[in-house]
Amino acid sequence: MNRHDFVSGLFWLAIAIFVFAKALELGVGAFSNPAAGFVLFWSSIFLGVLSIIVIAKSVVKGQGKHLVELWTGIQWGNVLIAVIILILYSLVLPRLGFVFTVFGFLLALFMLGGIRLWVAATSAIITVAASYLLFHTALQVQLPRGPFGW
Repeated sequence: MNRHDFVSGLFWLAIAIFVFAKALELGVGAFSNPAAGFVLFWSSIFLGVLSIIVIAKSVVKGQGKHLVELWTGIQWGNVLIAVIILILYSLVLPRLGFVFTVFGFLLALFMLGGIRLWVAATSAIITVAASYLLFHTALQVQLPRGPFGW
């Protein structure tokens, strides 16, 4: 049995049960008419299922990699750059708007991951277009507008 995964699975299962109880106190509602605890309820269900999977895998699979082995080979410079990019994203979003900021954010992260420029740019354009159409057009979510009004 992998003791670390078992304990962490129990911890997250306890959190899921706590959130589940609080969601029930707030009221769940229905899909057509959600109440205040609706998102909390379904999030706790999802977290609980994932926790049970981690617990089951820790019991069935036995000893896996140690925690130290999971962190070897990480390029900490890229992690720091990604955090800086995320901070810049939050600062620039209100000024440049959704389209330009998300495009720049995705392009920078794709390039950081070692993807070629033309693949990164194409992927960023497709992702921005799809998310804009989904959130702004289909779901009518108010997104931050850029200098061109979109």
